[in-house]
Amino acid sequence: MKKTNIIRAVFVFLAVCLSGCATTQQTSQGPDILQQALAREATLSGTYAVAAEDGFFSANVAGSARPKVTAREGAYQVTVPIATEIPAECFVYNDVMDSAATLSLLIEEPLSDMPRTQIRKIDAGTFGKLPYLYQERLYITEQKAAGVLKGIVVPFQSSLLACLHDTAGYSETFRQMAASFANTLVLRDEPRGNFVHEEVLLWQLRDMNIGYTVNRAGADTRGDIKSTVETAVLLQRSGSETMSRDEYNVIHEQTNGDLISGRYAEAENGEVKVSISLDRVEQGGYRVEGTFQGKEIDAPLQATSGVVGPYYQHREMIRAANPASGQPRAMSIDAYVPSANPLQTVTFDLNPTGARVGGLPEYELSFSGLKGAGVVDGKGQKSMTVKMGPLELQLSRAYVNSQP
Repeated sequence: MKKTNIIRAVFVFLAVCLSGCATTQQTSQGPDILQQALAREATLSGTYAVAAEDGFFSANVAGSARPKVTAREGAYQVTVPIATEIPAECFVYNDVMDSAATLSLLIEEPLSDMPRTQIRKIDAGTFGKLPYLYQERLYITEQKAAGVLKGIVVPFQSSLLACLHDTAGYSETFRQMAASFANTLVLRDEPRGNFVHEEVLLWQLRDMNIGYTVNRAGADTRGDIKSTVETAVLLQRSGSETMSRDEYNVIHEQTNGDLISGRYAEAENGEVKVSISLDRVEQGGYRVEGTFQGKEIDAPLQATSGVVGPYYQHREMIRAANPASGQPRAMSIDAYVPSANPLQTVTFDLNPTGARVGGLPEYELSFSGLKGAGVVDGKGQKSMTVKMGPLELQLSRAYVNSQP
């Protein structure tokens, strides 16, 4: 998985900040005062250029005064005044990080000694084409005073931007600052990818956006197709507990869709659960190596037919749904999903239902014992709903840029 250890260097600073920060109001003064504090917003009066001295990053950040950049171990700290007594603190990391695990740790570690915490909000969305994951956590101090710690992370291909603000209210002000930072951030080491397909999908559960998936595909150095699939999800387990899930896959496939190789990594709460390499062998077929749920694996892949890559799945789904003509057809493909079964392929069956949703043909998707209903337009997957017992997990497209 991506690195998570370097965020530890930030915790000391955050602990000092929280211990000295004035919390909003005494809880004994009643909930109305806290609600008033939570509703506060501010105006960001200017935009300020910030940059690392060594050229690692630069950006133009909305704020109320000039930000301060400090180099720290593994990251650059950017202190951004946002017209509140306590400024926002942002961190531009020197390497890629697991988004959900990082956000969870940045929120939970500084509050670990608080007598009580409560999750106020989890959210995911996009700043243009960039996904973000967001959390707000209410906390009560031993002196019975209340505070709210807000956090947001935005992933890049060579870094992670994380911002925190320890003040009740100013949620939209904080997001406005973070959006300006993310949308103008220039990273020295960021790859200049020429993608034929790029999309951001948002996951929703119980009317709450809980995470995102980013799909990217483009030509590799050999003329084949390289796809990256990144997922970050933050689930609320209780009033004060979350579970983070991060997934990052890199897959190569031929232009006809045949899978060449893949690297698959999945983690829960920062702990690696899946680390798999899949490679095509000269004798035919594929070999699987790595670890799955703590067990070592080194065995051939059991595949009933040809295995295809994610970009082929995307294109074939558009062809099968045929949204332009309104005449969808059934489709069945074999793909590799190690979290379902690391030693077998998974069959995806796509069948039209005959209904139309928003003018697009609806289809039923079946895989690994699960069933979902969704629609596809001329750019790919637009939405899908998967039923898991009494729960419904919804997937919706927030951004897409796809070449025909």
